[in-house]
Amino acid sequence: YKIYKTACDGSNLYDENGKPKGNIPSNIGPTIKPFLTGLCCMALFVFGSKKFPIHDPRDPQNFSPIIFNSDFLSQPLIYRYFYFWMGLIFVRQKYYFAWKNAEGACNIWYAGFEGFKEDGTVKGWEHSVNVDILKFELAPSFKVGSAAWNKKTATWLSRYVYFRTGSNLVLTYIMSSFWHGFYPGYYMFFLSIPLLTACERLSTKKISPYFSPNDYSPYGILAIVSTTIVLNYFTQAFQLLSFEWATMNWKNEYFFGHIVLIIYYLAVSKLPNPKKKEA
Repeated sequence: YKIYKTACDGSNLYDENGKPKGNIPSNIGPTIKPFLTGLCCMALFVFGSKKFPIHDPRDPQNFSPIIFNSDFLSQPLIYRYFYFWMGLIFVRQKYYFAWKNAEGACNIWYAGFEGFKEDGTVKGWEHSVNVDILKFELAPSFKVGSAAWNKKTATWLSRYVYFRTGSNLVLTYIMSSFWHGFYPGYYMFFLSIPLLTACERLSTKKISPYFSPNDYSPYGILAIVSTTIVLNYFTQAFQLLSFEWATMNWKNEYFFGHIVLIIYYLAVSKLPNPKKKEA
């Protein structure tokens, strides 16, 4: 509310005497750039949804999804998973369009402007940014990805649920599921995430210290690929919504995401902790 209020009364730009707090930057670039990005995302959504449909476009809620057709199920697992992976990438474009369009709309009237530093230089335009597309798509962990997706809601959940429940992940994700609605697929997705988070924390503790922290090192690339594979596997339930459809889909994929993570957690738990480096 404070951000909205300062944008409305102009106090993010001017002091109490009506003088600019610094050299007021142009809002043209911060407005046009997310607007054009949003248009590109919408074009990708329209094009990609036709190439990789998940639900039956004739009646998505009642007709059986495309991925349950006999011809589709006769394909190898890797083909079926890759198809769903591509379908989800294009589905996300509609969310990117909405957020980027809103970002540009906010920046027109400086609602996204963060203000000035003490020396009068510009802080930035992050107040209106709700998604970092590349950071999410190339996230090396779910923690990084979730911080880049729906940022304002993630901040609210962190402040008012996660920290107030003693850092309880399950309660936080139940709240997130409830915030989205009552479709079982939401709860199946969010209540699977603590398993992924537990594995990531274990990796950070027992494996990551042995490798380069660079995101694009061989270990970093492996982290990006594995995070994308598992996260998209869980997201399938979120997209299918129905308990029956989500369960059937995971069954068709042999529940590989859940099984791999459980085996990984049990195996890595047995590894010794790396020795701390001497100062």
